[in-house]
Amino acid sequence: MRIVSIANQKGGCGKTTSSINLSACLAHKGRKVLLIDMDPQGHSSIGLNVNISKLKKTVFDALWDSNDAKVVLDDVTIRVDDNFDIAPSNISLSTFEQHLSRVQGRETRLKEAIDGLNSIYDYIIIDCPPSLGLLTFNSLIASTEVMVPIEMSLFSLQGISRLLEIITLVREKTGHEIRIKVIATMYDKRTRIAKEVLQDIKNHFDDSMFKTVVNTNVTLKEAASFGRSIVDYDQKAKGFSDYLALAKEVIAEEKVLGIGSVKQTKPFPLPTLVEKQFFYHAPKANRVNIVGTFNNWNTSEESLMERKKDGTWAKRVYLAPGTYQYRFLIDDVWVEDQNNSYQVDNVFGGKNSVVEI
Repeated sequence: MRIVSIANQKGGCGKTTSSINLSACLAHKGRKVLLIDMDPQGHSSIGLNVNISKLKKTVFDALWDSNDAKVVLDDVTIRVDDNFDIAPSNISLSTFEQHLSRVQGRETRLKEAIDGLNSIYDYIIIDCPPSLGLLTFNSLIASTEVMVPIEMSLFSLQGISRLLEIITLVREKTGHEIRIKVIATMYDKRTRIAKEVLQDIKNHFDDSMFKTVVNTNVTLKEAASFGRSIVDYDQKAKGFSDYLALAKEVIAEEKVLGIGSVKQTKPFPLPTLVEKQFFYHAPKANRVNIVGTFNNWNTSEESLMERKKDGTWAKRVYLAPGTYQYRFLIDDVWVEDQNNSYQVDNVFGGKNSVVEI
């Protein structure tokens, strides 16, 4: 069984699109596949027509109860198509770090859940969140391989070095060689910048890169909007031929790979997470989000603050030591923290507040 994390802390690189459509194409080629959605936003689940607001059991339940045997991963999987299942997630997964930040063995919960599967799969594909927190650590430790989608932009290689450092650390602590392969995504052959970036990526990663290049294709977005993979939506589309070619490359590696299960040799030293409370007094506001570098400026439901009776909005965030920039989004208006004088200029105007942990 090959366990593959698809990871990149940079958003908008085609990570979820690749997770969905590589899984679907592997299943199309006769492999039995489980896609595990480890992103609290649940984009892989939504992209496969799962109503995440009505789920009774999600990946979170399997991770939380993995030691108690109350809910196992088999209990949460949903059949997508022949040979293709998904273990969905929703916003409840965002509380994983909060609940387990000080629990021993927290970094191996996903591995334990996968080890306890009764169903047999040829491939387990893990769609990681766009961050390097506890959820991504769990995914990497459970994996035999990591695939990193990189889109054709000037900023495509920024942050990849940090991901590679984390993967190296996981290798050292698990005693297991995790393979790394890069996928070039969102390629537009009509533009000079795309050609230059693609060449830079080839020069940088050399043999650790798939030959298949995933082209920009609007049909991939259309398929996701209808809750379907490109296999089910349009097999005449360029997106289908690209991901089918990628799946064939992945399958071609099966004969030459001898991949065993991941074994942890000693406790994994995760950074100590510090609880930070954020507050903003806005009694007339209908909605307040806190977003920043710690959540990739993502304005999803996960960033929503809770309103107190006195009109103060509050949010508890668990952060590793470091420096973070952030702002509040109050009814679609960006503002800095009124209680924090430590601020820096925002490139788009206004100020970002800064907090050091």
